[in-house]
Amino acid sequence: MPKMSLTPGRTISAGSIVGLIFLLLFGIGFAIVVGNVLAENDAPPMFSFLFFIIIVAWIGTVLFMIVYHVKNLNRAKGLSLIDINTEPDNNNDVKRTPMQSLRELELLKKDGLITEIEYQQKRAQLLNERW
Repeated sequence: MPKMSLTPGRTISAGSIVGLIFLLLFGIGFAIVVGNVLAENDAPPMFSFLFFIIIVAWIGTVLFMIVYHVKNLNRAKGLSLIDINTEPDNNNDVKRTPMQSLRELELLKKDGLITEIEYQQKRAQLLNERW
């Protein structure tokens, strides 16, 4: 079964790293400010503990994403974000007739997707094949 891998591009990873560093600094600053407010106002221990857990989760998640995007930048093919298993396409097994191929070729030329030279070369190739 064929597998497709989705990876963010290098520019996406570079931009993500910049944004994630901002989120990391924001999380640290938020933790300091709110932590001081909680300490000054004698907040209940359960509330302080819950805040601590949320901040640890925030910073851990941001650090994990930074590491992922740094690794993605350093790999030649990138680091797969999602792997998708695809079913084989049974329609590819059907052989097209030379007439269908010539019509498709004509449409490609008409739509400007191939040049006149490419059209003539491929047309000659199709006509030389056994029917």
